[in-house]
Amino acid sequence: MVGRFFVRILAGSAIVLTGVGLWAAAPGSYRITDLGTLGGERTSAMGINNGGDVVGFSQTVKGENRAFLYSGGSLVDLGTLGGAESFAYRISDNGVVVGRAQDSSGRFHAFVTTTNGNAIQLTTLDARADGDFGMATSVNRLGEVAGYFTTSGDHMTARNRVFKYLNFLIEDIGTFGGEDGVAVAINDKGNIAGYFSEEPHADYAEHKAFATIDGTLVAIGSLGGKLTTARDMNNKDEIVGDGDVGTGSHHAFLFSDGKIHDLQTLQGGHRSAAFAINNRGDIVGMSDDAKGSARAIVISSGVMQDLNDQIPPGSGWVLTEARGINEAGRIVGVGWLNGQQRGFLLTP
Repeated sequence: MVGRFFVRILAGSAIVLTGVGLWAAAPGSYRITDLGTLGGERTSAMGINNGGDVVGFSQTVKGENRAFLYSGGSLVDLGTLGGAESFAYRISDNGVVVGRAQDSSGRFHAFVTTTNGNAIQLTTLDARADGDFGMATSVNRLGEVAGYFTTSGDHMTARNRVFKYLNFLIEDIGTFGGEDGVAVAINDKGNIAGYFSEEPHADYAEHKAFATIDGTLVAIGSLGGKLTTARDMNNKDEIVGDGDVGTGSHHAFLFSDGKIHDLQTLQGGHRSAAFAINNRGDIVGMSDDAKGSARAIVISSGVMQDLNDQIPPGSGWVLTEARGINEAGRIVGVGWLNGQQRGFLLTP
C-alpha cells in the first residue's frame, strides 16, 4: 500500500469542552488556561498560531490519543485516517494543521488538514512513500508543509526521507546527503531545519542537525558531543534544539549568525531542550532544576526563566515543558494540574 499524504478534515471530528479553567495572573507574569481534555486523563499542547489557536493531542474516554484544535474555548477532535489515534503538532495563521494519524491498518501517515471544512485527499503521490510511517511536522504562513516519510521495505532497508508539500504537490527532498533524514521545521522563506544520520533511522540513530538556507545545506555544528537535534526555526533562520555536550548531558542550543550557542540550564540543572522560537527570538522549552525535576522555561534576551515562577501561586500547576510560542508571547505546553497531565496556554 502506497503511503499517503492528506489535505482533509479527518474522520470522526467532534467538539468537546471539558475541565477548562482559567487563572488570573499578577502584572508582569502570565494568565494560565487549562485546555481540558477530550474525555480522557491527559492532554499535550504542541503548537500555537498568532491567532491563539492551539493544536496537540488528548486522550479520549477510550484512552486513545486524538489530534485536537483548541479555539474559542473548545477542544475539537480532529479524528483519524480510519485508525485509532492521531497527533497534531503545528498550526499556521490561516488554520492549516499538520501531524500524523493512523489508518485502518494501524499505520501512521502524514496529514494536513484545515479548520474551515475543506476535505481534499491526496493519494499515491510518490511510490517511494509506501512505508509504515509518515509525519508532517511543520507548516509556514504560505501553506508549505515539511515532514518525512518512511520508504517501503523491512526495518533495515526502509529509510526516512524528507518531503515538502504545497498546492497538492509533494517534493521528495531526500536525506540531505545522509543515509536517513528528518525535517522538523519550515519557515516562511521555505528554508527547512532537521537532522540526518549516516546510519538508518535518523529519528533515533546518532544524528546531526542541519538546515537548508537559500538552497545551501548548512551544518548546525555540535555542543561537544555526537548528537544534535534541531526542533524549530524562525524567519530569521535562527534554529533551536538540543545537543549532547560530550558528558552525557543534553543542553538546549540556539544556532544564529552561523554559530551554535549553548543555552545552558536552570541553576543546578544538567539537561535542557529548546522546542520553539518566535521571530522576536523568544525561545521556549524545558530544563531540569537542581532537584532533577523537569520545568518549563522561556528564554528572552538571553535570560532563562522557570515559567513556574511566572504563574499565580496556588494554581495547582507544575509546568514541565513549553512547546510553542507565538509572536505575542503566548506559550503552550504540558504540565500537571492537581496530579493530572494537562495542556496549558499562558497569556502575558
